[in-house]
Amino acid sequence: MTLENVRFLTQGVSPEEKAAVLAVLDAQIEEESAIEHEVQGAGMSAWQKSQRGIREDIKGGSRRFGWDFGK
Repeated sequence: MTLENVRFLTQGVSPEEKAAVLAVLDAQIEEESAIEHEVQGAGMSAWQKSQRGIREDIKGGSRRFGWDFGK
């Protein structure tokens, strides 16, 4: 779809109103295009990296929860 193909059925639309509608449609087309072309699975975002744990997994490592308590 191109903005040249937009047809207004409502009569008496001012040039400013047409421009506003076309601006909204153009922004929507750009947003959908950006989403469609976004690379999926390109790794973790900075936010995802910041949310990672700072300590090792409770199942990993040399400690066993409960067995080494008090040693």
